[in-house]
Amino acid sequence: MSNGARVQIREQSHEQKDKLHRDAAEKAKLNINPKLVKLISVKLKEAALDSPSFRASVNYFNSQVDQTEHWIEGLLKSLKKYPQQFNDFKEVNNVLFNQLIPDFLKDGLINQDNSVAILDTSKTNLGSLWESNTKALELKEAEITELLSEFSKNEIRHFKDFKKNFEFFQNKFDTLISKYSSQNKSKDPSALREDAFQLYEVRKSYLAASLDICVEISKLHQQLDFTFVNLAELLFKGKVSFDEKYFEKARAWSVAVSKSVKTLIDDMIYSRNQIEEATISQFTPSRDLASHNPALINPQTLINEETEPNNNNNQQSFEKHGWLFMKTTVGKPARTIWVRRWVFVKSGIFGLFSLAPSKNFVQETDKIGVLLSNIRYAPDEDRRFCFEIKTIDVTIMFQAESLEELKSWLTVFSMEKKRAIENSDSDSGKYAFGRYPPLLYEFASTSLTSIDMELTTSKAENTKDDDTQTTVVSSFLSQLVGGKEHLDFRLSGTVGDFQEPDISAPMITKMTKLSILAHAFLNSTIIPTAVTANIWGSVNWGTYYVSDHDISYKLNQPVSDSNISSLSKTHKYPDFYPQDLKTYDIQLKSLFDTSVPKDELVVLHFSCLWALNPKQELSGRCFVTTENCYFYLNSTGFVALLKKSIADLVAVDVTNEKDWEVLKVYGIEGLNMKGRIFLDDGKLIQKKLDFLINNLSKDEPKLQNEVIQILKQIETDEIKKIEKKNSIKRKNTDASVQSTSGSTQINSELYSFQPFSGVVSHNKNMKTNYNDEYHQCTVRTFDAPAKAIFHILFGDHSSILRDSIRFIDNDEYEVSPWYSKGSELIREIELKLKLSKKLFSLKNNNAGESVVQQTIEDFVDMKYYRIREDRTPLKIAMGQVLQLTKKYVIIETDTKTSKLYIYTKLDSIDPGVRSLFAPALRKTSKSFFKDEDLTMIEQIEHNVSRLGSHGKIIKAIRTFGNLSKSDEVYIPKERQVFNFTLNLMFRLYFKKFWYDLASAILCGSKLIFSYLGKILGELAMNKLILLLLGISLLFNSFLVGKSTVSFWTAKKAEHLVKDFTKELNMNKMERAIYINEIDALSSSNFNESSICFTKFMNSGNIEDYASQSVDKRFRNSRHEIAVKRNELLVELKILEKVEKELINGSWKNFLLSELNLCKKALEDLNVTNPDLEIYCSSCIEDFQKVSA
Repeated sequence: MSNGARVQIREQSHEQKDKLHRDAAEKAKLNINPKLVKLISVKLKEAALDSPSFRASVNYFNSQVDQTEHWIEGLLKSLKKYPQQFNDFKEVNNVLFNQLIPDFLKDGLINQDNSVAILDTSKTNLGSLWESNTKALELKEAEITELLSEFSKNEIRHFKDFKKNFEFFQNKFDTLISKYSSQNKSKDPSALREDAFQLYEVRKSYLAASLDICVEISKLHQQLDFTFVNLAELLFKGKVSFDEKYFEKARAWSVAVSKSVKTLIDDMIYSRNQIEEATISQFTPSRDLASHNPALINPQTLINEETEPNNNNNQQSFEKHGWLFMKTTVGKPARTIWVRRWVFVKSGIFGLFSLAPSKNFVQETDKIGVLLSNIRYAPDEDRRFCFEIKTIDVTIMFQAESLEELKSWLTVFSMEKKRAIENSDSDSGKYAFGRYPPLLYEFASTSLTSIDMELTTSKAENTKDDDTQTTVVSSFLSQLVGGKEHLDFRLSGTVGDFQEPDISAPMITKMTKLSILAHAFLNSTIIPTAVTANIWGSVNWGTYYVSDHDISYKLNQPVSDSNISSLSKTHKYPDFYPQDLKTYDIQLKSLFDTSVPKDELVVLHFSCLWALNPKQELSGRCFVTTENCYFYLNSTGFVALLKKSIADLVAVDVTNEKDWEVLKVYGIEGLNMKGRIFLDDGKLIQKKLDFLINNLSKDEPKLQNEVIQILKQIETDEIKKIEKKNSIKRKNTDASVQSTSGSTQINSELYSFQPFSGVVSHNKNMKTNYNDEYHQCTVRTFDAPAKAIFHILFGDHSSILRDSIRFIDNDEYEVSPWYSKGSELIREIELKLKLSKKLFSLKNNNAGESVVQQTIEDFVDMKYYRIREDRTPLKIAMGQVLQLTKKYVIIETDTKTSKLYIYTKLDSIDPGVRSLFAPALRKTSKSFFKDEDLTMIEQIEHNVSRLGSHGKIIKAIRTFGNLSKSDEVYIPKERQVFNFTLNLMFRLYFKKFWYDLASAILCGSKLIFSYLGKILGELAMNKLILLLLGISLLFNSFLVGKSTVSFWTAKKAEHLVKDFTKELNMNKMERAIYINEIDALSSSNFNESSICFTKFMNSGNIEDYASQSVDKRFRNSRHEIAVKRNELLVELKILEKVEKELINGSWKNFLLSELNLCKKALEDLNVTNPDLEIYCSSCIEDFQKVSA
């Protein structure tokens, strides 16, 4: 539907792919650990894209439903006729039996003694046989009719309603998009925008119908399974050949699948809604008129250079998939038409997919390297948004749906060409220069348009840089398989040497089974092909989703390994590979594609209902090779691929339930996967998986041909065992049956897991009692097999001995490999002990260097191990020398437990030496070594508990190591002597100082954070109180802040006033009037001519008042008087001025009163008196002076 995904850089993580292609379906509500499995809703994804694979799959399923409906109708018609015809048949046979031996034969015609008796016996037996056979032919036609009628009436009719709705919107969408794309670019942009939104609304309806029919197809699949299981039971129930136990398991499987589907349908609907939302957002038209106006397109801005990777990673590439209209011609005379083709660009190659004329499978054209083509925008074309791809042989004109799509396609082509040029020396770059026809004619395009025929060839020659040519030639799959012209599994269930694939692929078309078969001759590829399109869809989703697997392996796989240009003409399987496994191997390769190495072959397969979590299960298939387990799950449209290395598995457990068996697969960390097996033999699968796990843990695992033979023998032995049990049951005996094995060789392969290659178990008497030879014994039983205890103690990575010996210097501890010495295996451990020379020392070695020699005296693998340990003699005080010898005996008590004996003895090497304290020191030494044994046992118990409850042997081997063996006698390495210089000592102490400082800081930080953690933990207990306390603190903080601001504002103002006042006081001016300044006013009081006065004035006591010789008190008093005099004079001046103003005011008021009287007398009363006039004139003059 969508015209392709947006341009994206393909990196290792598939989550960075296009949002439409990669993200939406993963939002389903499945509670699944992402590290375990990732679900892919392939059908919904393909429906969102409206890809050719989706259309072909829906069309093919519709035809199958029609065939099923016709078959049911024909069967119901036959069932209606069956009772009458069956009764007629019985009547005819009854008449035949009555006439078989006539009565007249008994009248003496034949021998009455024997011949008649023989005929009667034959008639009786034949009648009994006929009666039993007629009962077997009876059918429960009423129940069968009801079952099939209900299914046809309800399920098929319900599906056909959705089918009708889907076909209506599909036809409407196809018609409208063809009409919309054919619009001339000269049309008004606003009208084009309206048409785009009209197409958008129809596309939404078509998308909803497409997603709905995917959900209905999943539901109908489940109903078909349930109906046909019930039909099979009705056909055989009550018959002699009816296997009730088998059908009970089949019924349980059907119920379990139905329950699983009901849970997953809800998740599918949720995923469907998520995909619908994501898809709608992808094809929403732009409202900008410029996006609908081709006249405004600037060819220089069509390629978005910003999508180029910021880093120069040559492994990154661009890819795009989607629908384009292609210009071509058809018929004679040639008539130009535009047809829709699915185009992809990936890894420097582009190609085309199309529906076959029957519309029920996908075909392909040649794939062409981008460096062989020139891509440009085509503004001269009548249609909008066209671009041209021109190669040496053909010119192709494509039309995108929108301006955004046009930019996207041109950008992808440009970026891929640039990347291919930059990587021209790599295989990926070289393949961008080639042309590759379809490898199989059955999948080549058969369209009769001119461009399709030019793009579809059967042979191409590509020239490499060294001028060599490689030829790619198409072949018929039928010829590769067996020379038949037509391949059809329906006739015999086989084609050539291959059986019909019995697996449900993610996408099912008419050619899906042949696509799976084609993987027997094609190599894996990451490039989309018609073969993969008929299995995985047009985008080949399987290359992006494989859990627990490095995706970079697939994405960065050399293209030289791709099936683009390589096709084997003969079977690629070795001669030893069984025919029945080939079918399952090609199924594995077709599903996991590039995730499966070429040299891996399927050696085991089984079906199972895998538990994703406690509530959800998915039915699927497990393919097992000698290296890996591949799990393929497919239910209700959800597909999951999971790859697990057998090296990560430790055990397989099977428990029997009433109608199924529970298979549990354990890894090193515990339960890895869990599933239910219904119709296969769970115990047989467990034995085969256990063998494969054990085989891979060996130093030299068996080869594939050997593994296949052993697995066949295991199956043969199990069949014989079952037949023997059934035979005993038929005889109704209660005798117990001892489990037997098929052959000694197979048992040795299954149960004799040798720790050393080339060393054979001795199979001697498994002796455990050595009390007569050793002084003390420590015994303990462990909940682990004997072999696990053996590796815990003596594995290459075991540290049990080092951690048990007291006073050991851990820095000097070296273990040699095991080496042969006669019939024994020996290894030496060099270590250093920190001993007190006054009490203990090593004989002939005062440096504390000791050698521990361990010797494997005997073992029966998996059952019994005996190891002797000799240590360097120990010299105690007073000269006595003691030799310590230990013996470890490990024996199997049952399949899950074992017992360990540790024997210890101290022998005196020089018994002639006597010492008073020797007995006490000897006793102390025994106690010392007893504690050493107990410490060792405690460590073994701790390590056994870490192994878990399953796969303890494998875990022990992987944790504590195998036992490495050397063919040469071990020669100790010379010890390196370090010379400690002053400079070295200084550097060591300097580093130690910084180390101690860093340690102290870290310890302090750890202590602080631990206390903080405790405080926070305590605080978390009272969240409500803390919330109220926090609110109170915030409120109080606000008030305190406000008060603080007010206080400091007032304080600042106070300081400002004080500073201003102080400044004023500092700048204050005082005026003082001394007596000499008023001499002119009171000179009469002094006799200036007096000689005494003159002397007084000249002495400076009065005039030089600032002199230091003048008395300070006199000076201050006189200054105060002068200041006060000034103040008094100022006050007198003020009084004088006030008095003058007062008098002046009174004088002014008097003048105004007189002037008013003058006015009345002279003007109002017209008085003519000269004196009065003179008086009034005088008043006027005086008033004018006062006013001035």
